[in-house]
Amino acid sequence: MKSFFPWRLFWRLFWTLLFLLNLLFLLSLGIASYIIDFHFYSVEPLLVVVIYFLFSAVGAAAFSYRFASPLKRVILKALRIANKKQVAEVDSTDDMLEEEPGEYFELEMALNKIRRKMKKRRIQLAREREETQALMSSLDDAILTVSPELKVNFFNSRFANQFLEKPEAEQLASGESVPLAQIFREPEVLELFQKTVTRMETQSLTLKLFSKIDGEKRFFSLKVSPLREEKALQLYGAMALFHDITEVKKADQVRIEFVENASHELRTPLTSIKGFLATAQEDLQSGKTEQLGYFLGVISKSVNRLSELVSDMLTLSALDSGAAVKKELIRPGEITQDLVERMASLATEKQIMIRVSTESASFPADARKLEQVLTNLIGNAIKYIPVGGKIEIKWEEEKDFVRLRVIDNGPGIAEVHLNRLFERFYRVDKGRSRDVGGTGLGLSIVKHIMQSHGGSIQVRSEPGKGTEFICQFPKA
Repeated sequence: MKSFFPWRLFWRLFWTLLFLLNLLFLLSLGIASYIIDFHFYSVEPLLVVVIYFLFSAVGAAAFSYRFASPLKRVILKALRIANKKQVAEVDSTDDMLEEEPGEYFELEMALNKIRRKMKKRRIQLAREREETQALMSSLDDAILTVSPELKVNFFNSRFANQFLEKPEAEQLASGESVPLAQIFREPEVLELFQKTVTRMETQSLTLKLFSKIDGEKRFFSLKVSPLREEKALQLYGAMALFHDITEVKKADQVRIEFVENASHELRTPLTSIKGFLATAQEDLQSGKTEQLGYFLGVISKSVNRLSELVSDMLTLSALDSGAAVKKELIRPGEITQDLVERMASLATEKQIMIRVSTESASFPADARKLEQVLTNLIGNAIKYIPVGGKIEIKWEEEKDFVRLRVIDNGPGIAEVHLNRLFERFYRVDKGRSRDVGGTGLGLSIVKHIMQSHGGSIQVRSEPGKGTEFICQFPKA
């Protein structure tokens, strides 16, 4: 738009100057004709008027152009500051201001300064906007802002994934306003936003909301804060933070259950020890020693159970704290055979046959922790399968991992218990489990050991068809 010129100002100045100059000239001639006594309408004065009119028109045009021309650059700069994209840069050769500093020059310098500041500020704002959008998108929390009328203004990708249906997301993406009530049907959410807007105070609430990520209801800590203008403190909306605390709730529940179960497991042998000690003391005081051996045997059994429980709890604590796994190249067949020989007496008591087959080469693992895995899995099988049962231990090799399978022909486990089998202190049959011994932590220890090796454990079982535990150790 280099052809731009302030023609309106030019013509206004031109006609004004032309009119004033000629009016003054005519008045001067009229006064002169009265004083000097010559004929105003004679040929000579009329020719002078015409000539003067032509020269005055040229002079008025030159003056108007000279006055309006410097304004061209100033107006173009002002239009560019106002973001008029159609306005192009002005060629510096068109500028006469640098040769004649003055008020226009000062105005142009001020506009240049304003433009530089605004350009710098626009770049800064663009960077901040990009950084804010990147931050909002990377947050694990869902973020939402609404207007005072509770219509959605902004949301991040996490919010869209968790709460928005496809039609609603398309509406918002196209710039249409969507009421908050269209997204959330829970009255608690709407009331919380309304309180924030009405009272202009931060409100918070913990509640369960349906999440579209996993299709389940999850616990959220919802915090809604008012948005105010910096100076006027006028409310222009509210911002909400949806913090998913489902895992925290689950961890709290696990902790509560762990404390309850641990207390119960500790209390049972302690109660037995305390009761039999009191009875033994009374018998000793009265001189009765016939059952003293039995009492001491029960006390010894309870002490052993306490020792196993404390040992297993310390093992779990070490695994939870990320204890280092000392891997070395091991021969699975040798370790398994050695362990089976050590547990042979337990198997012999129940006439259980244990068969080991190894089709795997050496692989890297922590030998001590591998022994714990085998001890727990084989020990559980010996405890729970009936007299005359059978246990198969198989080592198999695949391309990227080594598989351990421990198979028994015991009573099996119902499907309802399989998902919780590796939880701490979880027992399928609590009464029978305590009768055969064990702390209820063995399978949880096995799971943690497999995870520390970068492997996994699975269980397959059906009532009456036995149980199979499958452990996979990575070769790498």
